[in-house]
Amino acid sequence: MRQLFLICAVPLLLAAEDHWVKFTSGPFEVLTNAGPRAGRDTMVRVEEFRHALGQIVGADDLATAMPIRILVFKSSKGWTSAAPLTEGRDRYAIVLEEKQPVSPDIYRELTRLFLTANTTQMPARFEHGLTEFFSTFTNNGIHITVGTPPPHPDLDWARIHLLVVDPQYSGKIRVLLYNLRKGVDEDAADRNAFGKSAAEIETQAKQHLAAGDFQTASLSSRPLAERDFPEKAIAESDVRLARADLLAPNSGAEYARLIQDHLKVPEAEEGLGLLALRAGRSDEARQHFAASIDAGSTSARAFIEYAKLDPYNEKADTALLRAAAINPKLDEPFALMAQRDLDPAQRLMHWKDAAARNPRNPLYWQKLAECYLADHNYSDAAKAWSQGEQAATDPVERQRMHQARMSIEQQRLDYDAAERKRKADEEAAELAKLKDQARAEVHALEAKYSDAPPAPPGTVVPWSDFPHPAGKFHGTLKQVDCLGKQARLVLESDDHKPLKLLVSDPGKIAITGEGELALGCGAQRRPRPVTVEYFLKANSRLATVGEVATIEFQ
Repeated sequence: MRQLFLICAVPLLLAAEDHWVKFTSGPFEVLTNAGPRAGRDTMVRVEEFRHALGQIVGADDLATAMPIRILVFKSSKGWTSAAPLTEGRDRYAIVLEEKQPVSPDIYRELTRLFLTANTTQMPARFEHGLTEFFSTFTNNGIHITVGTPPPHPDLDWARIHLLVVDPQYSGKIRVLLYNLRKGVDEDAADRNAFGKSAAEIETQAKQHLAAGDFQTASLSSRPLAERDFPEKAIAESDVRLARADLLAPNSGAEYARLIQDHLKVPEAEEGLGLLALRAGRSDEARQHFAASIDAGSTSARAFIEYAKLDPYNEKADTALLRAAAINPKLDEPFALMAQRDLDPAQRLMHWKDAAARNPRNPLYWQKLAECYLADHNYSDAAKAWSQGEQAATDPVERQRMHQARMSIEQQRLDYDAAERKRKADEEAAELAKLKDQARAEVHALEAKYSDAPPAPPGTVVPWSDFPHPAGKFHGTLKQVDCLGKQARLVLESDDHKPLKLLVSDPGKIAITGEGELALGCGAQRRPRPVTVEYFLKANSRLATVGEVATIEFQ
């Protein structure tokens, strides 16, 4: 159950003369009552940070599943939190004061958030190194500076610092990180990027840390101008909702006032639902989420939580589809749909969509691999297990994923063997059926031409005087000439004399014996010994001397 993280704050009433404006760019939303310049300055800082991190990681235009709201106050007293970045009702939140620099902790959390949302899992030492390296990010307008050491530099930080600042590596680190994101072994990734082994890079990183001579470097910036961030008006109800989202659990009163004032803010019902859910009042929460949806909510969270509280209601399916349409970047709606869907093909597609949106969740890859295995798609199952192994941060879970991937080949071999046996059994059963049919046809002919009444079941039928084939041939079947609905057999006796016989109606001849009981058109690749009984009936046009009655393959 996702929790609602709220800032523990003392309610701060907005002064009537406060004028709030809003700026948006990428995943960021800046709300401020400190004036347009404070808002634009904050937006430049975070956008240049996003651009710089994207350069190093090799992922342009970094995004997040939910927006990041930054509130810049004239005075942030009463709004600050122990957490630099919090996950709220429908977006992340950061609180700053006018002219207050973005703290290293905020940059750390932003780095973690962007890495999680935009890259697959990399080795922990690289993730930690990037987080520490970008915690000291600074900018002066659009001029970016990186490489300032943190209070206590460690080897992970020094490794990234070396690869970003040293000219012999600068510009190539994104190649390394790209390879690591694709699951390439670290030694191979280092050789691809730098032409050196992982051991050589590690030795240099240790020497770099020990030397302590840490230089800064400039990164190319994103060109920005004032017109890139147009000022937008913000309604009083939106400001009040933002305030309610930040307040402690007693913010229920603020949500309730938004509803009582008839301001048509469906998100207020959602906020009350999340607070009720946090307090363990599920029935009350369900009612609030339903009210939010009925009021026209455009927040995916309301639909998701409603579906989770009433999973067996048909409306839950519609709610999850609506959540996915409102915010296609969220993975949770697809994971919930996968858990509910009984159709194997649809369930596979839902797990695939969930894993694509959150590739760092090993459970998604496990479920996807299991779906592929159920469909006997062993190649894609192995890829899913491999992705799960990379996503897992727990060593025990990673080893379990690895073993599952390694067992794929044996599962494939077992399945292929079972399939061969099944097909062989089916062919044997079909052959027995054909033999039984042939015997039945012979008995039917005997009964047809016999003057005696039919013998009781289980008794031996005596030979009768119905027409018997007068000709009998022992030799080799050399060729079958297919003539529309008829066929001509080209035979050769043991003393190499040829004989041609007509099959006037293939459905009226009995074929028995061993092996493949079928007549393939054309020259026989492997001439087979046969015994053929035939009626003496010449056909001068086809140059045959008789019509086949029975064929027995030897």
